[in-house]
Amino acid sequence: MKRKHHGRVIDTSVRLKTTPMKAWEAWADPQQIANWFVDRAEGEAQPGGTMKWFFDAFNYALDVPIVEAEPGRTFVTGGGSQPGPDGLPYLMEITIKKDGDTTVMNLVNSGFSEKPEKDGSFRDTESGWHCALATMKLWLERYPDLRRRRTILMRPAPHQPERLQSLYATPEGRRQWLAPGIPVDGETLAQTGTEVLLDWPAERAALGLKSFGMGPQQMVALDLSQWSDTGADITAESRARLERALDRLVSLL
Repeated sequence: MKRKHHGRVIDTSVRLKTTPMKAWEAWADPQQIANWFVDRAEGEAQPGGTMKWFFDAFNYALDVPIVEAEPGRTFVTGGGSQPGPDGLPYLMEITIKKDGDTTVMNLVNSGFSEKPEKDGSFRDTESGWHCALATMKLWLERYPDLRRRRTILMRPAPHQPERLQSLYATPEGRRQWLAPGIPVDGETLAQTGTEVLLDWPAERAALGLKSFGMGPQQMVALDLSQWSDTGADITAESRARLERALDRLVSLL
């Protein structure tokens, strides 16, 4: 079914070495979506029903009306009259299909204002989806039987985007603040202009180097997704290491 989209649209795809059903369950199963995207989720992916997504680090919960949920094929939320954050009808369509020995998943997310003053929030959302889908890909392909524990540390830090990217986007820039104890030359899983997602295989983890607006403040953050058998919290030593790195970053801005 072709659905009408309003306002600005995010349209992106990811190719996954998994089955269409596992890709669909990554959205539809509350236990699975917490392994790559939200901190917690509740509810069932049934058309006409509602799921609830929890983002604990931001003290935020989102009701997610389910429009369509065909196992292994589609997961659609919002609906033609569902208002989004910019007051426009909000719609997110996930379509999944088999392509040879891989699965292609496409995300179309609309309902974003076209006003110039909303450019920043739109870019933040677009960047967030690219990094989230890269996190999904890493989990499904490398750690599908493990549980994620997310740790996000934030600081208010006014900055120029060019300066921040010089510290995020290259090993030389990251070496000024991430080291010691955190790899600076890991594989880049995503790079969006405002965020970088690094592979950290020794810790079975992905580390996001993030920036975003929170009200009037500019924020920088480290966003760690780490997978284990139990989903246990990171150690106090690991948290302290990330805190020190973030403090060094702020001092350089």
